Amino acid sequence: MKKLLLLLLIAPVLGFGQGEQRYADGTATDQDGNTFEWINYGTQDWAIENANVSTFRDGSPIEKVTEQGNWNYNSPRWCNYDNDPNKTKLYNWWAVVNEKEIAPVGWRVPSDEDWRILEEYLVSNGYNFDGSSTIGHGNKLGQAIASKENWNLQDWENPYVNGPAWDPTLNNKTGFNAIPVGVRGNDGNFRFEGSKTNFWSKTWHKAGMVWRRGVHFNDPSMIRDDDSAEAGYSIRFVRDASTASTNDYSNTITIYPNPTTSIVTLQGDKEHDIEVYNLQGNKVMELTGNKIDMSHLSSATYIVKALDKVKNEEVSYKVVKN
Repeated sequence: MKKLLLLLLIAPVLGFGQGEQRYADGTATDQDGNTFEWINYGTQDWAIENANVSTFRDGSPIEKVTEQGNWNYNSPRWCNYDNDPNKTKLYNWWAVVNEKEIAPVGWRVPSDEDWRILEEYLVSNGYNFDGSSTIGHGNKLGQAIASKENWNLQDWENPYVNGPAWDPTLNNKTGFNAIPVGVRGNDGNFRFEGSKTNFWSKTWHKAGMVWRRGVHFNDPSMIRDDDSAEAGYSIRFVRDASTASTNDYSNTITIYPNPTTSIVTLQGDKEHDIEVYNLQGNKVMELTGNKIDMSHLSSATYIVKALDKVKNEEVSYKVVKN
């Protein structure tokens, strides 16, 4: 598991400003026992790591295919890029749409509509590199969702200005971290490691072609096009937003002390309806007042949501319990 990138704040978690860097909001676990990080984007939570499963949700295996000549079949398949177990897993579309479901409980493989909702959220929050409101064809989200690492810059003498390979230090403001892991063609050949990545949607387009999203070294956009269902691409999981989302709050009430070993207090003497969640989105406490006794909770980071019943205003905090 990658190191969990959380901002442990001593002030309230405010709404993210236009185009600011995003970090993981929590972790989840798949059916194979792998943990993965996720970020909340408005009404959706998105995995910010590629799927790493070799079984369906019910535990039944997905067929692993290494031989080039055996890849192109209309049945669920997966492989590692270059058949190297240290590299990312790629899946054909039949693994995505199988009735057994490849996503863990509570999650799904995104539809074309899910991807569109993500795109609109990112654009409306200022992640187009030029701050424009362009959505759909011609959006400028490539840098914002592309990783800062693993681009083979030596291969591209003149990368497109504002494409992911132009200046990778500018990439990944959204935290989505689309790494150029490459793809497997429907002919079974591995291609484009270091220069592109594609992600499946669940949505059929036409005559054997399926909608996908992608990030390519020389394109400034989050690409939407279609390809053969037999291709091998990465998968990201999505779910409807968890109740522990920490985004889109703007109140500046102070909570103290933070970190804490026991009791934290909301500034002032107003009573609030308070809920405390762990980073997996599970509610662990519910109370009314302005003091929270966390002494019985394990050492961890928690999300505290507090509703001012008079003003009907809600604030959210990340609180560290030592």
